[in-house]
Amino acid sequence: MNEQLKNDIKDNYNQISSNISSNFNFIKREITIFKNIICYILYISGLSDKNDIQDNIIKPLLQTDNTELINSQNIMQELINKYIYSSEIEKSSSLPKICSELINGKCVILIQNQTEAIICNTVSSKYRQIQESTTEKSIQGSKESFVENIDVNIALLQRKLKNSDFRIERFVMGSKTNTEIVLTYIDKIIDPTVLDKIKSKILTISTPALLSPGFLEQFFDERTYNIFPMSKITEKPDKAAFDLLEGKAVIFISECPSALIVPATFIEFFQGFEDYSDKTIIACFSRILRFIAIITIIILEPIYLILLYYNPELFPYGLITIVISSRQNIPLPPLLEILAMDLAVEILREGGIRLPNPIGTTLAIVGGIVIGDSATKAGLVSYTTLFIVAITVISTFIIPNYQMALTIRFLRFPLLILSQFLGFFGLLIGLYLVVIILIKLEIFGVAYLAPVAPLRFVDMYDLIIRAPLRKVLLQPRSLKPSKKTKK
Repeated sequence: MNEQLKNDIKDNYNQISSNISSNFNFIKREITIFKNIICYILYISGLSDKNDIQDNIIKPLLQTDNTELINSQNIMQELINKYIYSSEIEKSSSLPKICSELINGKCVILIQNQTEAIICNTVSSKYRQIQESTTEKSIQGSKESFVENIDVNIALLQRKLKNSDFRIERFVMGSKTNTEIVLTYIDKIIDPTVLDKIKSKILTISTPALLSPGFLEQFFDERTYNIFPMSKITEKPDKAAFDLLEGKAVIFISECPSALIVPATFIEFFQGFEDYSDKTIIACFSRILRFIAIITIIILEPIYLILLYYNPELFPYGLITIVISSRQNIPLPPLLEILAMDLAVEILREGGIRLPNPIGTTLAIVGGIVIGDSATKAGLVSYTTLFIVAITVISTFIIPNYQMALTIRFLRFPLLILSQFLGFFGLLIGLYLVVIILIKLEIFGVAYLAPVAPLRFVDMYDLIIRAPLRKVLLQPRSLKPSKKTKK
């Protein structure tokens, strides 16, 4: 590929078109300016704004009737200064850059006997309007959520962060998709070591395609079989702004209505953004309730299974009679009972996610009631088992982060298997392994289990208990790995 434009306009066009997919939406509009100079206007329909090109580029160029400029050496500059109304204009002779800008939705003007092209920003702004997030509901905060336009997303963030240290850096990833990603951070707040590691990782990632923040999240975490999310995904600008103020980086991917926040620690996934809008006591109560729910999800079913299978004598006398009476004539062993109900709930939940909101919610509620009632009336599942599974399922709804909710729900299955075969010993082994894995995880130099391991008392004010807001708004020391030695 010839890297630079030549004097021949037809040869330049052939070079460009050979590097752009020859689809029907690649448009070439030929006009004559200054009465006898041929000019090609190139753009990709759908990516570029046709009205913008027509009103601000084609119409003014067709009115160029000053023949004195025909032999001018600065004809391109004359056009830029006097005729083209576009707000963002640049000149370039680089063929790769011209092809790249065309794909990004910009308009390219080729002029006869010129070795440079004029590139005008005519990117179409026809995107979904800013709406309320359907996955992250906010009661007291902003109702705005990110959209598919990366410029709008950055603007939403900048409106909340009027900070002179706010930085924006652009990268291109994906050898086949050439996806634009934008790294944002606050210069004097983010740890330089963390920032260098994030940039280095972005530059070293080699992939043919990058289509969503979930792709990038998996490239950041080199542990293929790690089930714990190492970064957060959000649709809310206020959440992203809060994390930037804590010293994290927010990454946007073009055409994606969400942002990736790195690094993230384990505890953060159980802290709701609304916690910081509530009074201290109320926020602490919500968090304690949330952690009780997490413990319930992980160990309630295994403990019920262990008590039934290995240690029924540990049931209180009044409770054991209820359990025994409910399990009479149940053909399935307790493990299969629990697994069958858990799998039915997971199938209903997956089905509900794929369907439109009203239908999905109805399916989940009606399906759960019908299946539970049918299973107990058919004598396949006992009432007590159904009650335990129902409590566990309801507890999963309280986890504020969808990625972590999936992980916690998955964790109970291996713990159930271990409890079935080894009793309390198996449950302890499972929990011990989970803790060891959490302690060993880190992302961009930040310990995943911080501030618990390594222990940092100074950050304990925002853990299970939320301290008064004036203390919480200080930046956590756990996100400053480069200052560990100075502590």
